[in-house]
Amino acid sequence: MKLLHILSILLLLAGTGQAEDLIFFADDHYKSLGLPQLTASVANPVLVPGNYILRINLANAGELEELIPINGSGSNEDILLEMEIEMQSGDALNINAALAGAGPIKVISLPQKIIKLPAGSAEILQFNVTAMKNASGWYALPFVVDYERQVDVSVKSGEIFPLYEAKRQNLTIEVFVAGNNEPLRISGIMSELYAGGSGNLRAAISNDGPTALHNCSARLLTAPPLYAEGPDTRLADLAPGSMAIADFTVRVDGNAGLQDYQLGCEVCCQEKSIIVPLPISLSRTQGLGYLALPAFGGLTIAGLAAFLIWKRGELLFRRKRRRR
Repeated sequence: MKLLHILSILLLLAGTGQAEDLIFFADDHYKSLGLPQLTASVANPVLVPGNYILRINLANAGELEELIPINGSGSNEDILLEMEIEMQSGDALNINAALAGAGPIKVISLPQKIIKLPAGSAEILQFNVTAMKNASGWYALPFVVDYERQVDVSVKSGEIFPLYEAKRQNLTIEVFVAGNNEPLRISGIMSELYAGGSGNLRAAISNDGPTALHNCSARLLTAPPLYAEGPDTRLADLAPGSMAIADFTVRVDGNAGLQDYQLGCEVCCQEKSIIVPLPISLSRTQGLGYLALPAFGGLTIAGLAAFLIWKRGELLFRRKRRRR
């Protein structure tokens, strides 16, 4: 009967691609199917030349796929304890995460360590990076994660005997460095974002360049714990010295921290595509927040608010006129 159980597990594992990882203790009561699946994303993917703290969200998307009974002989206490421990096969243990630089992006921090990352959980890792003055555009940073996983466990007389396997995942982190010579910039921001909810984010985009940009649209670049929702924002033409408002809807995870987030705004025009940094902060509760940037060209928070109210009123007036 035990041989029949093992043959059944072999057939099941062959279908899921895990047959090469099959390891049994002599007196196994259970065999679990499930592996850690690590993914990484950047909370602040858009930088400008200078020193930054890069926040990487390391998540474990692994899960317990199945728990298969093998041998029902032995004490009930040992069987129940082994069943409980076997359910941790999707956890990543003793993680050592190392971020490497690429080109003009230098990483200063040492590898970060996590004792345990259970299946379905995530943690934020922070790395000090420097973007050199000549940095501009997209860069792929190698992110190597070494960890251990539990491949099997045996319980005898209440004593636990786990068996671990060393694993490595070679991931890549994408960051964008905005050059200093781009004609567009974010002049001011109004947001109503808070952890666990969805809200509006409005950004004033100014054209400081000498030429006009035509048929423009804006797209928000986000990473967990923030998610852009809805379509791109149409900006029409941006004449030299003009400003347009991009309106986005953003959803925020409930576990998002209150630290600053550096997002990006990609403005696609007929002439070119430009990515500009967009820093935001979360509120403790639902409400409207303001952020005026130093390069706002003399326009105050009140001025930005008045401009937005005027734009909203103009749109409402146009809609009423169309109905008539």
